[in-house]
Amino acid sequence: MTSESVRSVPPGHVCWTFDDTAVFEDRAQRFLLAGLDAGERVRYVTAEPGDVAVARWQGVPRLREALRGGAAEVVSVRDTYGERHIVDPAAQVATYAALTEAALADGHAGLRVAADATTLVVTAEQRAAFTRYEHLVDRFMRVRPMSAVCGYDRRVLDGRAIEELACLHPASDPGTTLFHLYAGRDELVLAGELDTSNHDLFDTALTRANVDDPTGQLVVRADELRFIDHRNLIHLHRHAARRGGTVVLHTPLTSAARLVELLGLSRVRVAVVAR
Repeated sequence: MTSESVRSVPPGHVCWTFDDTAVFEDRAQRFLLAGLDAGERVRYVTAEPGDVAVARWQGVPRLREALRGGAAEVVSVRDTYGERHIVDPAAQVATYAALTEAALADGHAGLRVAADATTLVVTAEQRAAFTRYEHLVDRFMRVRPMSAVCGYDRRVLDGRAIEELACLHPASDPGTTLFHLYAGRDELVLAGELDTSNHDLFDTALTRANVDDPTGQLVVRADELRFIDHRNLIHLHRHAARRGGTVVLHTPLTSAARLVELLGLSRVRVAVVAR
C-alpha cells in the first residue's frame, strides 16, 4: 500500500456498502492510515471479535506501531453492545464527543473512525434510532475534528435499508441513494434527485433529521439539488406544519418556486439561487 493510495482516501462522513468484509477492512485501513498521517487518533469498529481484527492489523507495520502507541484502537460492536442493541442517539454522540476531546487532549489533530455498523441496524427499530444518530453525529462533525466512515453489509441489509442509511450521509457509494440530506452548521443540506421513487424515503429522512430551531424556520440549502417533484415539496410543507414553522428552500430550481405557488404551499418559501 503506497502513501499515495493512503492519502487518496478523503475524510468526512461517508457511507460505504460491501459484500466482502475483507474489502471493507482494506478500504477502512486506507482511510485510517490517512488519519494517522494527518496526526489523528483512529478507531476501527468491527462486527467480529476485536482480537481477531487486531491480529490482522498487527501485520501492517504502521497500524501495529499505532496500536502499541495508543494512536489506534480496534473495538468490536458485539463485544461492546451485544446483539440487537438499539443506540441512544444523543448518548452515542456524547461518547464520540468525549473520544474526540480525549484525542485532542492527548495531542492528536482529531478523531477518525471506520465502523462496520451492520449489526446495529438490522431491525426497523434499530434503524430508526441509528439514522437519527447518523444525523446528530454528522452535525457534530461539522464543528469538531471528527470524521467517519460507516459500513453496511449488503448480504445482511436490503436495498431499502441501505438507502435509509446512505441518504443521511453527505456522501455514499454510487448507486446507494438518489439523494443526500445532511447537516450544515445551522441548516440542512439537500442534494441529488427527489421524485416519485423516493418521496416516502425523503419524508422519513426529514423526520429523522429534524432540526430544532427556536425561530420555527428551517433552512434547507439545496444548491446541488437536480430535481424535486410536487410530492416532495408537499412533504416539506407538511414537515414545517408539524413543527409549527416554515421551510426556506435555497435552490437553483425555478420549477420548485412555480410548484410551491401553484400548490399553495404556504409553509415553503423558495429562494432561487444561481447555479
